Amino acid sequence: MRRLRDLLGRLAEPLGLLPVLLALYAHVLYLRARLRALGSDPVATDGLPVPPARLLFLVTNECDPAWYFESGIAAAESLEELLRRNNLDIREIGPVLDFGCGCGRVIRRWHDLGIELHGTDLNAQLAGWCGANLPFARFGVNELAPPLPYADNSFGLIYAFSVFTHLPAELEAAWVDELRRVLRPGGHLVISTHGDAYLDRLEESERADYLAGRTVVRRGGVAGSNWCTTFHPERALREDIARGFELLDTVPRGARGNPVQDATLLRKPV
Repeated sequence: MRRLRDLLGRLAEPLGLLPVLLALYAHVLYLRARLRALGSDPVATDGLPVPPARLLFLVTNECDPAWYFESGIAAAESLEELLRRNNLDIREIGPVLDFGCGCGRVIRRWHDLGIELHGTDLNAQLAGWCGANLPFARFGVNELAPPLPYADNSFGLIYAFSVFTHLPAELEAAWVDELRRVLRPGGHLVISTHGDAYLDRLEESERADYLAGRTVVRRGGVAGSNWCTTFHPERALREDIARGFELLDTVPRGARGNPVQDATLLRKPV
């Protein structure tokens, strides 16, 4: 299905038909996911509500609650492991912002920690569901481009899973600056990116750019959607995303719950 999607995207983009194709393709995937999820029961063990199937699909491309919960647990555990290997504890470096919170698959893992939590998302439906059903945090809606509705130096930790993987260079640069603005001096930013694990999926020209250290962007005209896919070699990660930060750590495939994505820990200078 991925290869078919990419082929259709290459054909549709020059004709200006990509948004239409995106909607049709997403509908087909949704119907397929609903069929796969028939008979699946919610498996929440945290006592919190389960998002409806249509919202689960927007976040995970699946309608099975089990995948939503399992991927959220994996992502949260990988974040804690990355912090711990750098002598950090999420309980001690808040307030925390989940940038691209979706329908709460990760942020719900912190509900009993007693720390200040915030989430924001481009999709108003997802952020609205979180606001109505996850009372332990505050949620808002962001636009495709900055700014965020937070004051300077508001957060001790921001994490962004599967966000920079779907942004073209100009939006990426704008959000790097904006997230640095709302981080406290000495605060930390954790992001996930598509790295070397995707080399075999790149076309010849894309691979050449990647190996030369340049960020590769597919379908930048639908930025912020899963159709826009961005790949970051180490050089681009250091020179572009880490610009203005200290790069503390990168773990290949370290953002579990976000298939085959690397995890990077950055710190805002004091």
